Amino acid sequence: MILFDSSVIIDARDANSRWHEWAEDEISKAVGSEGAGANTIVISEASVRAKNPDAVPQMLLDFGMTLIPLPISAAIPAAKAFLIYLDRLKAAGKKADVRAPLPDFLIGAHAHAEQMTLVTRDPERVAAYFPKVNLITPPKSLSGGTRV
Repeated sequence: MILFDSSVIIDARDANSRWHEWAEDEISKAVGSEGAGANTIVISEASVRAKNPDAVPQMLLDFGMTLIPLPISAAIPAAKAFLIYLDRLKAAGKKADVRAPLPDFLIGAHAHAEQMTLVTRDPERVAAYFPKVNLITPPKSLSGGTRV
């Protein structure tokens, strides 16, 4: 199973996104091979600005994706990584809105705990705190990303 980050799901549904075709292609490739998944956090984040939030799960199913629960095994690694992140911000003299990045840590920890590849266009936190997670990111021509 290949896990998809919220940003990729949002791009796939937004025909005006510069990452739209890339996102659709990555979902299609995953569906046709290992399987494409979206977890509870991804579904929640992708629903925030959706025209019809209640339709998001069905949209993902229509893409051919599997809806997967967030495993308990991701909770503690996410918390540990988030604490390191907060400590690093504090050491640098910066303040954090402690709620803002937590979903990223939960998604990264899920990919880590279940040894899944993660498709994202925001790889920095996952790469820094879960370096063993295989990442797929947009080509440099779209956003400066690469396959990591």
